[in-house]
Amino acid sequence: HNEMGKTIGFGGRGLSDDDVPKYLNSPETPIYKKSLVLYNLHRAKEAIRKEDRVVLVEGYMDAIGVTAAGFRGVVASCGTALTSDQVRALRRHTDKIVVNFDPDAAGAKAAERSIQLLLEEGLQVRIMELDGGLDPDEYCKERGAAAYRERRDTAKGYFYWLADRARSQYDLRTTEGKVAVLKYL
Repeated sequence: HNEMGKTIGFGGRGLSDDDVPKYLNSPETPIYKKSLVLYNLHRAKEAIRKEDRVVLVEGYMDAIGVTAAGFRGVVASCGTALTSDQVRALRRHTDKIVVNFDPDAAGAKAAERSIQLLLEEGLQVRIMELDGGLDPDEYCKERGAAAYRERRDTAKGYFYWLADRARSQYDLRTTEGKVAVLKYL
């Protein structure tokens, strides 16, 4: 749906791990451009304004699962790299964002890439990490809404999250490692 709630495309997910392709989505058309759309924004915008915060997840299954767990202010970038058009759409509703991408290396890289774009649009950015290798949908199902709420409410500010990533990637016992961390940050 677009931000006004009009249907502009379709998406589906295979039910078993053997289904190929795993996701099947509408192709881009003059009215559906993935880089302009945030999944669930039309349903979430009232809660986003009320809570003065949005939770951004990667895909529509995560948005559906987290919303089903009781969190209404959730949108998804639908597997595409976050774009400035999408960020501006969020900015119309709040200036606070919690990025909750999948806990794998690709999700961490995507979160890292999104930070600069979000900051350029003036958003206050927090990064939410989930343990156990669970994506947001799985986390809500396995750990429950209270555990997800605790993670959301204690999400790290983006700079602290980046500093932790840098410390884990470089050897701070060496001069080269310290310089690498400073360059990274």
